[in-house]
Amino acid sequence: MENTTSTSASKCVVSYYGLNCTKMDFSKSETALIVGIMSFFIATTILSNLLIISAVAFFRQLQTRTNTLALSLAVSDLLVGVVIMPLAMIKSVYKCWFYVQWFCNVQFFCDYWFTTASVLHLSCIAYDRYVAICDPLRYAQRVTRRTLTFMLLFCWIASAIISTPILLSMSPTLAKGRIEMVGCPNDCRFLISVGILFTIGMVPYFTSVLLIMLMYGRIYHVARSQARKIGTQSHGLPGVSSEATSRWANMKREHNATKTLGSIIAAFIISWLPFYILAIVFTMYEDIFLPYKISFWIGYMNSTINPILYAVFNKQFRHAFKTMLSFKVFSSTARDKEMN
Repeated sequence: MENTTSTSASKCVVSYYGLNCTKMDFSKSETALIVGIMSFFIATTILSNLLIISAVAFFRQLQTRTNTLALSLAVSDLLVGVVIMPLAMIKSVYKCWFYVQWFCNVQFFCDYWFTTASVLHLSCIAYDRYVAICDPLRYAQRVTRRTLTFMLLFCWIASAIISTPILLSMSPTLAKGRIEMVGCPNDCRFLISVGILFTIGMVPYFTSVLLIMLMYGRIYHVARSQARKIGTQSHGLPGVSSEATSRWANMKREHNATKTLGSIIAAFIISWLPFYILAIVFTMYEDIFLPYKISFWIGYMNSTINPILYAVFNKQFRHAFKTMLSFKVFSSTARDKEMN
């Protein structure tokens, strides 16, 4: 989610296709190595998120309200891998923009749109887990199909509206103080005021992080209390032992889902926090340009690791992945298979 591409100190050279671009930082061998590594991560991002989407869409046991939100988040991560990461790789490695200028604005818009959508998805997932753990008896009434549809539409539409100012690359007059960051004629040039950058980037991220931390703090407290109660009941009278065991099994499933999604939320916060901190500093100190560029690639990697977290922490998804990758998915009974 970068907001500029070069500094006034950049040297312009005539490079690919006669375009006037910033001079590359790497030799041909270094360029080949970097492109190879980035391409590997891009391919991994695309394939792994397709695996998440396919698993939820195919296996009936995975088609829960919580997993519907996870599927939509995977779509956002998939779009990062398909649209954002390849274009960011071209800009980062070749220091040149091979497309028309308006598409540069579209690329920035999609970058902020998909990332903001991810933040909002995680907020909705945290709310879903909050209700499931803190108010389980009313979960079905509070998280209905209508509620779920509203949350999904909110995540995508609100994030698009928030990112809309990105489509309007600002004039040098309106972007006073940023004009010196414009590079060569065929760089992906983009001017935006610090105020707009703060509004569309910082506010959604830090507000969502605060709400998520508050909800998960409450979830942690209630989950520990529930575990102690169920444990006490399971050692009580024989007449209530079976009921307590059943309640414990249901509670354990909810807690495991909460842990998995909690790890995904934590990974997102940790991955994008360096970018948002450096984005603030970068508006004042241009000499941190390299750490700043590295920070948004760390953020992009979050879209790569989310499916890995599902495989590591969630037994049902791990079982589904094994079934799909071993081609057992073509069995006539595969769709209704128990993922326990």
